[in-house]
Amino acid sequence: MLASIYDFWLQFMQGFSFVMRYTERSKLLRVLVCCVLSMAILNIVWPLFCVIKAVTKYIVTWRLKMKLARQPTPISIVRSATRRTMLGSPLVWHYYDKLPIAMLLENNGSTVILRISCKWHSMPHLSGGGLAGKYHFVEACFKWGAEHSIDAQKFSLEMQVLHRCHQGSVPFECVAVSYLFAHGHGHGHGHGPLNQITESLRCVAHPNSHMELPPFDLASLMSPFGSSFYRYEGTYDNGGQVLPTLWLICSEIFAISAVQSSQFRALHGIDGKRINWNARPEQPLGNRCLSFYTF
Repeated sequence: MLASIYDFWLQFMQGFSFVMRYTERSKLLRVLVCCVLSMAILNIVWPLFCVIKAVTKYIVTWRLKMKLARQPTPISIVRSATRRTMLGSPLVWHYYDKLPIAMLLENNGSTVILRISCKWHSMPHLSGGGLAGKYHFVEACFKWGAEHSIDAQKFSLEMQVLHRCHQGSVPFECVAVSYLFAHGHGHGHGHGPLNQITESLRCVAHPNSHMELPPFDLASLMSPFGSSFYRYEGTYDNGGQVLPTLWLICSEIFAISAVQSSQFRALHGIDGKRINWNARPEQPLGNRCLSFYTF
């Protein structure tokens, strides 16, 4: 067997040497040989590159799934079991009081999502409050009933505001700020600024529909807070993607009216039916840390 391989190798090298001698005498032959060698190399390198790319994608996807599985959302917050933590500096809200250039409301068939357009230097973002970088506003989505609960109390609506940090050295790429709404809190007419969303829901009643809203400052909808919030590691899910997220849950409960709740439940999902409930089921906290941050 080894003798046959050795004979084949000798014949190959003799043929190769013969070709190379003639290649030195002919420019056209040199071009043809270069093309043949290039094709041969590509036939070896390209499949190898595809294999490496597929393996890398599989590893990244597998690691993401494992991370998501270790930190499921939502949880039930038990105040007596939280770890009280003092902040070195309060959570700071930048440019939330500025008008964006445009605002878009979308029904993606699972929830309703609010996005904005503005210049990068005036993009609303968070800093301080125990965060290691600047976290820029991405979108806000709504869950009815609310996903998180406090001391077993369920809420009618939850507004989840996703932020992303574009600095590579931070421990968390995404931060989600949560606001909880309940019937009977505050004024009986519900959350006034929420009307900016609910009064437009009829225009996005069907899945994959969207509309442009008259711009308003995000601070009127998302009340800035510097401290007194719950924090834990979980996941953000807008119906189209699931992301590992650091949650900051505002401890203040806001009011929502029965009419406002019914306007969310009138939205239709991918199956054509009304979305009466789009919250994920409650998950155990496990060995994760749930903290309450004060300043």
